[in-house]
This record gives sequence, structure tokens and C-alpha cells, in this order.
Amino acid sequence: MATRPKSNSEKRRDLAIDGLNEVLDSKFLTALAEPSRIDVLKQVIRLGKADISELSEGLNLDRSVISRHLGILKDAGILIRDKQGKHVYYQLDPSQAIQKFKTILKHLEEMIAICCPPL
Repeated sequence: MATRPKSNSEKRRDLAIDGLNEVLDSKFLTALAEPSRIDVLKQVIRLGKADISELSEGLNLDRSVISRHLGILKDAGILIRDKQGKHVYYQLDPSQAIQKFKTILKHLEEMIAICCPPL
């Protein structure tokens, strides 16, 4: 049985779904899905630029857990890691974080426009 070719609107819908799936399954959102990781992120934002010793003072987490969370946030493009001698400092990467949220919003708006037009 032959399949019919997809219409332009079906192709647009498929592209929008693929784009939204990509950003929703991203490391970025996964990194933000863990409450204790959000606590680590808030602490980094509060302190501006800090090493693990400074960060651990305001958190009720083991340093190894904080370190793991910092690595995930860095890999997701949310934090910048800066090594200065023996110290490793972390700080928010605001332009990257904002860009990632804009990308998510763009794909979500495309999907809504296709699937859920206003009444």
C-alpha cells in the first residue's frame, strides 16, 4: 500500500514536534529537574562566583554531591567553570542560560501555533 506524501502543514508540524522534543529532552532541562541541583544553582547565583568550599557553607549537601551537581550544570551550559591555580570557581553563564530558554520558548510557540490555534 502506497503512502501519500505529507502536506506542507504536516511537514511543519513534524519539524516543530522534532524541535520541541529535542529541547525538552535536552541536558539543560534535565539539569534543572533536580531540586537539590536547583539549590546549588541558587547558591551560585547568590554568591556570584564561588568555589565548592564557599558553596558548601550554605548548602546541606556533601561536597561530592555539590561537585556532581556543578558538573551537570556546567555540562548543560548553565554554569561557567574557571580554574585558578588549585581553586575551581563556578558562576552563572547568563547569556547561555537565556539563549537556551529562548530556544525552548521558540519551539514551544511554534508547536502551539500549529497544534493549538487560538479559538
